[in-house]
Amino acid sequence: MLTDNRSLKVIKQVSQDPLTVVITGYRTRKKLQNLGRLGALSGIYQALFNMALGGDLWRAATINGILVAESLGYYNALETIGTALRLGAVASGVSGNGPSIYAVFKPGEEGPFIDYIRSTWGYYLVTRLVETRYLVP
Repeated sequence: MLTDNRSLKVIKQVSQDPLTVVITGYRTRKKLQNLGRLGALSGIYQALFNMALGGDLWRAATINGILVAESLGYYNALETIGTALRLGAVASGVSGNGPSIYAVFKPGEEGPFIDYIRSTWGYYLVTRLVETRYLVP
């Protein structure tokens, strides 16, 4: 689902195949730094949103997540994102402005990444994407 978070409106619903999502991250809220850099990249974020609207959702999500992690200095997150992608993730990035890190896999392909997470972050959550059926205006 693509949303305009400022106006709290759904822009587009996107049907997806069932996918597995692994979530991990920092145990405490990271102090936000370099917020000016995020603002300076607003044109790139808009281009990524348009890329997602055009159907390249997972590539746009990954680039967005990498830019946020780099801009905010989340270097452990960048390493984890790279590992997820090397291990076959469809997408990986920082959720929002962190501290959560997500990786999206085809079902059954998440095992090696979970092994990595166990040995590095130590904790994780596994869930599945579900189709949104009802929207409350």
